[in-house]
Amino acid sequence: MLISVKAARVNAKMSQKTVAKELGLSVTGYSKKERGVSSFYAHEIMILAELFGVKYENFFEVRCRKKTQDTA
Repeated sequence: MLISVKAARVNAKMSQKTVAKELGLSVTGYSKKERGVSSFYAHEIMILAELFGVKYENFFEVRCRKKTQDTA
């Protein structure tokens, strides 16, 4: 079953602010990704799946990119 990132977040009763913090993003940056304006990185999809308690495969229709450099 495919589910949108927003639907998974709402089902998990989490705010955009909380999820953005977990991903190390601004709320605006997270919102853009959730709306499909920007793409999620593959590692972000894995974090979202864990946060929301769903399999990462649920987000396969979400566009994601491979992270090319470490920003830590």
